[in-house]
Amino acid sequence: MKIGSEQVRGYASRIYHEFRTRDAYPLLIILVPILFLMVVDPNSFSLIWFYQREVARAGFVFVFFLVAWDFHDSRSQFRMTRAKWRYFLAGIVLAGILSYYYESVFNTDYIRVYVTSQLGVSQQSTLSFLLAAEFFLYALFCLAITAILYSPSTTALMVTPVIYAFGSGILDAMDAYFPQDSLAFLQVWVYVIWNVVIFLLGLMGFHTNANSAITQSPPMALWVPPNRLFLVGEKGPMTLTIFWPSSGVVSMIVYSLVIIVLMVKLDAPRKRKALYAAIGAVGTYLVNVIRITLIVLYVTYISLDVETFHESIGEVLFIVWIFIFLLVVIRMENRRFREVKPISGAHGTATPLGGSVAPSGVRSA
Repeated sequence: MKIGSEQVRGYASRIYHEFRTRDAYPLLIILVPILFLMVVDPNSFSLIWFYQREVARAGFVFVFFLVAWDFHDSRSQFRMTRAKWRYFLAGIVLAGILSYYYESVFNTDYIRVYVTSQLGVSQQSTLSFLLAAEFFLYALFCLAITAILYSPSTTALMVTPVIYAFGSGILDAMDAYFPQDSLAFLQVWVYVIWNVVIFLLGLMGFHTNANSAITQSPPMALWVPPNRLFLVGEKGPMTLTIFWPSSGVVSMIVYSLVIIVLMVKLDAPRKRKALYAAIGAVGTYLVNVIRITLIVLYVTYISLDVETFHESIGEVLFIVWIFIFLLVVIRMENRRFREVKPISGAHGTATPLGGSVAPSGVRSA
């Protein structure tokens, strides 16, 4: 079923009127630190992770969507404060995080060399530590501004971007302190993912060797010892070393967690929400398998210089997947709403996603 231009304009109009209210103004404050980083260090938002000494901040862009989602989901309960002292306090908190982000951008070398060495961070992963610190600080900032400019009780309603930031920070911190294969229990996931990738490559005609005589093998040949993939493609031989941070485990865990949280907050029966969450988690796993398969195909047919492609394809695929998945879920729920509207509408218990404000007290379990 095609979406007409009038439907698109109508949906955009509803979004515009929803977010142009006074109660949405604190969302701008919540997003100011990310906008600040975009202005002072735009190269770090290039979707290329840790490339050329850049802290990879592309994941922060996803926060825009999560903040908007949480406000939309509970907009009837977000009421901006009128107490002037709260604005002053919010200004102090905002100035504090902007000061740190300024130092993080313009004194990166000092933090990488001195601070990380004092904290026992692996010098192989200092950029992961810087990114983890930024995510942790932003999560606390998001909670603080929500509590100050709305009310402390509304912090539970702005939980999705906080969970995403904390989850990203935890996993980046793990990479900072336990790089490569230091964490054996996460390294196990590498084989769970790569075994499926190797199976798919086998279906595409790749030959899997049982020995290391890879350079004498025909094109499209693989040798897969633990932790490595030796490949002979049309562009020549290539060795891909596989550790858990680069296997996609980090993105898979974070985005699966975000999908589950969003599904829990969705206005739908519990069984359907559980089904959506399960499909979202499985889909995220499969997207990761596709990402790694594309990297192997890139090395085989396009170029052995795979760094830029490797560091960017993951974020692109995961963000596109989540947007498509959530749009499909919203469309399905809106269709269900229209089907039950004659029954439940009379009692004021149904509201379409992206439509009018839900009646007070109508929330999902």
